[in-house]
Amino acid sequence: MIYLCPQCRGAINAKRNIILSTRSSKKQIGLTLLHEEIGNYAVALSPTLKITTGDIVDFFCPICHASLNTSKGDNLAKFIRVDETGTESSVIISREYGERCTFTVDDRKKVKTYGESVRKYLDPEWFL
Repeated sequence: MIYLCPQCRGAINAKRNIILSTRSSKKQIGLTLLHEEIGNYAVALSPTLKITTGDIVDFFCPICHASLNTSKGDNLAKFIRVDETGTESSVIISREYGERCTFTVDDRKKVKTYGESVRKYLDPEWFL
């Protein structure tokens, strides 16, 4: 799997982790490492980044520093996943720390949901 920034299309994953530059609501900055397996909610944070459950964070590309936050909808971020066959899909994740909510959307707009918090977002079409 390869994960890409939607702006610069640089690879934002290494060693089974998606690497995101992060800013907390308290303006602390650091890196967030998300497990690249969709539905695996293991997270590692830089030691300078103190985030508690429920905090909303801003995600940025670690390469070009473009915001990954979605313009539609609240508290979501988006990046691209390329599978082994070269097929691209969008991955949409919650920006609320501790919320287990992930969507994948393919080029035919077929949506798959992961995590127990997806019910909060009843109509995923609005972020497409």
